[in-house]
Parts: sequence; structure tokens; C-alpha cells
Amino acid sequence: MFKGEVEGKLNRAGKQPKLTSVAAFQRLFDAAPVLISIHEGPEHVYIYTNPAHDRVVGARSLTGVTFRGAFPELEGQGFFDTFDEVFRTGIAIEVPQAEAVIDLGPEGRMRVYFRQIVQPWHDEAGEVVGVMSFSFDVTEQVEARMRAEVSERHMSYALKASGSVGTFYWDTKSDLMSVDEAFVIAFGLSKFHERDKLPLKAFTDVIHSEDRDRVLVAIQHAVDTGEHYEAQYRTVDENGVVRRILAQGRCVRDTKGEPDRFTGVIIDTTRQLVAEEILRESEARLRSVFTSIDQGYCLAEMILDGQGDPVDYHFVEVNPLFEQMTGLKDAAGRTARELVPNLEQKWVETYARIALEGETMRFEDSSEAMGRLFDVFAMPVQPRGRFVIVFKDITEQKRIQDALSQSEAQFRSITEAMPQMVWATRPDGHHDFFNARWYEFTGVPEGSTDGAGWNDIFHPDDRNRAMQQWQHSLSTGVLYDIEYRLRHHSGAYRWVLGRAQPVRNSDGAIIRWLGTCTDIHEIKLADEQRQLMLGEMNHRVKNTLAMVHAMVSQTLRQAENLKDASTSIQSRIANMAQAHDLLINSKWTETRILAVVEAALAPHRTGNGRFTLDGPDIPIGSKQALALTMALHELATNATKYGALSTEDGRVSVRWGVGETGGEETFSCCWTESGGPPVTPPQRRGFGSRMIEQALAGYFNGMAEIAYEGAGLSFELNAPLSGLIA
Repeated sequence: MFKGEVEGKLNRAGKQPKLTSVAAFQRLFDAAPVLISIHEGPEHVYIYTNPAHDRVVGARSLTGVTFRGAFPELEGQGFFDTFDEVFRTGIAIEVPQAEAVIDLGPEGRMRVYFRQIVQPWHDEAGEVVGVMSFSFDVTEQVEARMRAEVSERHMSYALKASGSVGTFYWDTKSDLMSVDEAFVIAFGLSKFHERDKLPLKAFTDVIHSEDRDRVLVAIQHAVDTGEHYEAQYRTVDENGVVRRILAQGRCVRDTKGEPDRFTGVIIDTTRQLVAEEILRESEARLRSVFTSIDQGYCLAEMILDGQGDPVDYHFVEVNPLFEQMTGLKDAAGRTARELVPNLEQKWVETYARIALEGETMRFEDSSEAMGRLFDVFAMPVQPRGRFVIVFKDITEQKRIQDALSQSEAQFRSITEAMPQMVWATRPDGHHDFFNARWYEFTGVPEGSTDGAGWNDIFHPDDRNRAMQQWQHSLSTGVLYDIEYRLRHHSGAYRWVLGRAQPVRNSDGAIIRWLGTCTDIHEIKLADEQRQLMLGEMNHRVKNTLAMVHAMVSQTLRQAENLKDASTSIQSRIANMAQAHDLLINSKWTETRILAVVEAALAPHRTGNGRFTLDGPDIPIGSKQALALTMALHELATNATKYGALSTEDGRVSVRWGVGETGGEETFSCCWTESGGPPVTPPQRRGFGSRMIEQALAGYFNGMAEIAYEGAGLSFELNAPLSGLIA
């Protein structure tokens, strides 16, 4: 039982796990299959043990008892030394395999094996105040390995005595293989001594080229799965002599479950008498194995009529699961058609091929007479006419699989046909499905965003907001509806509309969440552009009125009489109207840059020589022309109000050209004012300045900057040449 004092001790130590409550902490440890104990002080006084620990050590009152006092029988077994060292050094220790002999009182002593991790826990000052032990019971694995080692030794003695079967021992971690003399002889390796160790490849290179790939696949499968390895192949020695080999073995794993060694035998089956003897031994071993497996097993024998044709088969022996898998009771000693009178003839014919012709088969087939579907592996055994069947009733499994496959196929066909990204989660919000559109959009590997991995795709500024909204929907069941940015496969972030709704069962409980993500990036940008244009229009109306006022004032000051002033004003207003017509003409596909510059500056020409234009007359796209016109109009308006055009001697130079930077053609445009009043940087950047530097640069895919120099304001745009017509 978890003591209340543990909460206080861990709180004071500043090391309490980050769980919502001590109750959750207790539930976590109490439910763990691992043996957990928490100790305090240099004497390792028990302050907590979980139920898994108590089940193994028996009914002992441990709370408040020292480790040595609770288990004196462990003295000399290394456990106390490990605890002492961890407490003294503050460094965790892992013991891959620790053997413990525990005294159970009247029940005697019990020998168990653990993989143990002992780690310190500290107080707020960082001082070690106790240790925690996490022990994984590996008794079954260790005892199985020990039995296997004994069996290997006995087998090795027997094989050496026989002199006809070769053995091999492959250390999978070092890739070094040891073989005996019989193996060397069977492989025809005259230059190789059995004491030598070589990589596996040195031996597989001797295998016939037509068999080698198949054998390598079988070896790798046995290593990956731990399943029994068996292969028949040919070897070709240095003199060209071909031998036929039967190889069997198994990959043994260490206590951590990693492949450790691959041991087995090879038989030169060109010597038929030896092969038959080994086959009989194999039959006996298989029989002992199949009586304990979790599948149906039987040894059967064909029944022939007077002409020698197969008509039935009787069961010599069956394992305990035979009845469960077939529904046939007391089958041993009875025939198949005695148990199932209308049994289909195909079963007799199939097993006759195995028993009489020596075929080994793996297949799935159904019996209407029995109302079942079977997964069957069958092989012949000696004497001729007998065969072994290992099978499993997969009727219900197949029905469920077919139903799930059909449902999944329908779901996938619908989701893959949708243009949106589709995703699904479990009731707790764990993502376990994304359609192809999701992976096409994000470019991430399939499966990498399952679980909580999808949160990494959000823009950092949107991540918390999106997660909070999602948690709210999970806790309340309300519709999930939010806009956020997701990382596109190009690396850029794009706006999407995320929506999800719960799927409920007949009781109203949420069993799934189905959601979509719709790319609304272009709509979002268009909306932002509309807002920008509305702001620009508002700003331009004010600027236009100010420019008209300034233009009229300058014209009246420069004109000799009212008639000349009236003519000049009418002309300049007409030019301004022409420029505005150019601004709103958004149906251009392409025009020339000189016409754009001249049209934009025409309303501001109040005297000869005030503007200097210099640059090639190159084509420019409609969007870029509109943006450049707006920028030049803004610059000219500001120059008229505050800059070079506000004085009699002020001048403006507009120069543009094409160049090359880093092998790429570039475009540049410069606006330079001179002769005006002294320039000082503004206290704040107005809408016009931001529009020039940001909007213009965006249209040209380049960089734009305004410089407030004392001699006069300057502006420079640099962009790739392709940006002029993009």
C-alpha cells in the first residue's frame, strides 16, 4: 500500500513525478508489472512497495524495515552492495541479470532472476536521500536460455559422436561463425580449419548461386522473428563438386530480447541413410513440440483401398487443441469420415499428395461439412503414408478481417477521393489516420504525425491556441473549428481551416473524431490584400487631395497670370486622371516600364528638368506595373509635400536597370532626391512608407528600402529579373 508519508518525503525532496496527483502516482506504480520499491536513508528503509513486488516476495511487512533486515537471505548476492553504491555515488546502476534466492518460510526458498535498475532520489539541495529499485522478472527467459544451453551441449556431444552431422555457431553480434569438422567436410572447405572463425558470408558464398538468395532470406527471417530455421540447398566446393545440404537451427535471444547467437546443424543429405535417421529424430522432436503449441496438431495416416487409392485417413494422435479447433471429440484412433461422414473429397486428395508423394504444403481452405475455415500446414513423416497437420480455425478471424477490410476500404475510398486533408483520432484525441492529401501537403513520412506528432506541424505562434481549442473539444464534445497555419512540404506555412466533429455510438458516447483541414491560404492572402488595398485607397484619396492642393499652389505661384495658371492646372489634373486610370486598370497582361514611370510621374511635372529618367524600356507585368505606379506616386506625393519637389530647385532622379548577381539576372530601380530641404528620419513610419517597402517588395519577390539621408530621400528596389513578370 502506498503510504501517505511518501508524498511528503518526495515533495520535500523536490523530485515528485509530474503527475496530476499523488493518487495518479500511486495508480501508475500500483498497476505496473515491474517490481518497484522506494527506500530512504543509507540503511535503505522501505517506504513503498507496489503489488507486483509484494506478490513475488510474499507476505512481509516491509514499511519502516531496512532492506538488510527484510531480506537477510540476500546477503552475499550483491543486492546490498548495489544499493550502497547508488546511495554513495548518486549514480544509477543497471544489472542485466541478477540472481536472487528468496526465503518464503514454510514454502521453502525460491530462485528468481531480475533485470534490475537502481537509481537515487535527491532532496532540494541535490543530496541523495534514498534509492528507488525497478526490477523486471526475467526468470522464464533465463531458465529457457539455460535449458537451451544444456540441450545444445547434449546435442553437441551426440553430434560429435555420430560424426555425420555438422554444427555451426554464429555470433550474430560479432558476425563470426564457428563450425566443426563435419561442417567443413560437408561444405568442401579444404583450406579452412574448424578452429578458425569467419563471417557468415564466407560460408554462404559456397552455397549454389541459384539457392543463395533464398537461404539468406530464410536466415534473416529466423533472426528477425526467432522462428525455427530450416533450409535445403546445394553447395559447390572449389573442385566443382555439388552437395545437397539440409540446415536447421534457431536464433537465441539475450535477456534484453536482442538476437545473440544462431546455432544449428547441417546434414549432407547425399547420404540417404543419415538423412532418414535425422528425419525420424526430427519427427519425434516435432511431435513433442506440437503437443504444446497453441494450434491444432495431429499425426495422421492415409487409408488405401484394394487398388492402392486413398479413400480416408485416420488420426494416430492429436494435441489438446485439436478438439477446440475442429469440434471433433475423441478423434485419436478414428477416421476422418467416421467423424465427418460428408467430408469433402478434396481433403483426402490433398493429404494423399503430402503423405504419399512427399509434398509439404501451407494453405487456407474451408470445409462446408464442418462449417469452418482452416489455416493449414502439413508435411510428410516416416513411415510413408503418415503426415503431420498443424492448423488453426480462422473462421471468425476471417469474417472479422473481411468486414474490417470492407469497412476500411469504403472509408479510404471516400477519404482519398476528397480534396481536403482528412484525419481521424481515437476518443482521447490520439491521431491514428491521415489520408494521402495530408502527406502530400506536409511532405512528412507516413505515420510520423500519428499520436501527438501532428502538433509539430503547426506554426509556433498557433500551436498553443490550436491545442487549447482541441482539448476543449475533446473535453466537451463540441465542434472543433479553427484557422491556423501548417508547415507545407515547401517549408512555408500555409493557412488552413481545421474542423472536426465526434462520431457517437447508439449510447451517445464518442467513439471517434473525424476531421478535415482545408487549404485557405490564397483566400486568407486575398483578404489581407483587400484590407491593404482599402487602406491604400483611403490613404491615396487623402494624398490626392493634398497633391492637388500643392500642385495648384505651386502652379499659381509660378504662373504669370490666371489664364496660364488655369491652363496648367487643367493639364496637370488631366495627367493625374490618366495616371489614376493606369492604377485601376488591373486587366493588363504586360506593358513597358518607361510608359509606367512616365504615367505615374506625369501629374507631378511642374517644370522642365525636375525629373531625370534613365533605364531600358523593358517589359513589366500588370501587377508589378500597378505596384510600381503606386510606389512612384507615393514617393512623388511626399516629395511634393515635404521633399525635393516642394522647392524651386529640387530635382528627382529615377534610374532602373538590369544586372547579374551570383549567376542570376537582377532588376534594380532607384529614386534619388536632391536640392530639397534637409531630410530627417520620421519619428514613426507611416502607411505610405510601409506600403512602399513591404507591398512593392512582395510583388517583385525582392527587397525594397527607403533611406532618409541629409542631402535628400532615396529609395532602392532590388529583385530577380523574373520578378518583373511573375
